[in-house]
Amino acid sequence: MYASAAYAHLLPTQVAPPPVEFTDQDRATGRLNLMQELAAPFTLGPFRLVPYGTLDLTYYTEDLTGSDRGRVYGGGGVRGSIPLTRLYCDAQSELFNLNGINHKIVLGGDYFIAQSDTRFTRLAQLDRLNDDASDQALRDIKPIEPALNPAHGVFLATSPIFDSQLYAIRKLVDNRVDTLDTVEVFQGDIRQRWQTKRGYPGQEHIVDWMTLDLSASFFPHSRRDNFGENFAFLQYDWTWNIGDRTALVSSGWMDPEDQGPRVFSVGAFLNRPDRTSFYLGYRELDPLNSEAVTGAVTYIFSPKYAMTFSAMFDFGINSQVNTFVFTRMGSDLQVSLGISYNSLVNNFGFIFEIVPNIVGPNRRIPGMAALGQPAMGR
Repeated sequence: MYASAAYAHLLPTQVAPPPVEFTDQDRATGRLNLMQELAAPFTLGPFRLVPYGTLDLTYYTEDLTGSDRGRVYGGGGVRGSIPLTRLYCDAQSELFNLNGINHKIVLGGDYFIAQSDTRFTRLAQLDRLNDDASDQALRDIKPIEPALNPAHGVFLATSPIFDSQLYAIRKLVDNRVDTLDTVEVFQGDIRQRWQTKRGYPGQEHIVDWMTLDLSASFFPHSRRDNFGENFAFLQYDWTWNIGDRTALVSSGWMDPEDQGPRVFSVGAFLNRPDRTSFYLGYRELDPLNSEAVTGAVTYIFSPKYAMTFSAMFDFGINSQVNTFVFTRMGSDLQVSLGISYNSLVNNFGFIFEIVPNIVGPNRRIPGMAALGQPAMGR
């Protein structure tokens, strides 16, 4: 259980373009909130089950109509999972660097149903989903999307499929008090790992040779909750660690609605003993018509200094983004300084980052923990 009491004055921008969200309106209100969850986890044979219920009570001194309003939001469901495993001792291959395979699977699911007596569109979005920079970017891009993308721009600018609050409700994001509403959904996932042993005799270590995660959501009330489609958020995430320094990765997700979002990416990472690392990948975003090829290289001059250069060319919208970053790695902090250029908006950018080092260096891939994988695909 947690509770909060606040007085807030939401001040949306008065400068064009206007706010993207309908709930971003000038409103001053007091808000009292009490959220409770009761869960009773238990084991039933090989299954781990967690029945649970939630109750959220909120009072606003002023909603978007100017009246005071109390909201009751309640629901419940059950989460569950079952682990499966099988060992293949005879799976041996020098070519694929295999010394046996242990296939581990976890099947998981979450059924949840909730009811609210107040639509989220009647409440000011005090707990915002987008920060100021994201809000500015959305306001800037919405008016010009029809010109940038003649085939789908009007749909992108006006369709509720891309509304961030509706997305959060469908994904069961429950840490934004003002973005809660009636919903019923079953979320299922399959998480898989194929593990093997690598290393010199007597010094073998277990590694994830390959991973593949699949997930999807099913909405029984599709017209109310999911734009007329029963399924949404069809996702996969695949990694193949060919060696300790080489990996292939791919991920994707889609909503099956007409002109719904579709994302696909594939790439390869390569790290050498001198700590030079490379990345080459391809990413496709629809209905944005984005088809981008990305390359990045990171070179570590010494234990303290590194350089990263990345370039992306988008064949779908004929744009390019180039980034150069210089990084100093200390024992406690990682400091990065760099520049970037985006041809789509003809804009130069300046990069300055300070990141704490939470995890120590990896013994098998020196410098990777300090430098971090995102730097290679920045």
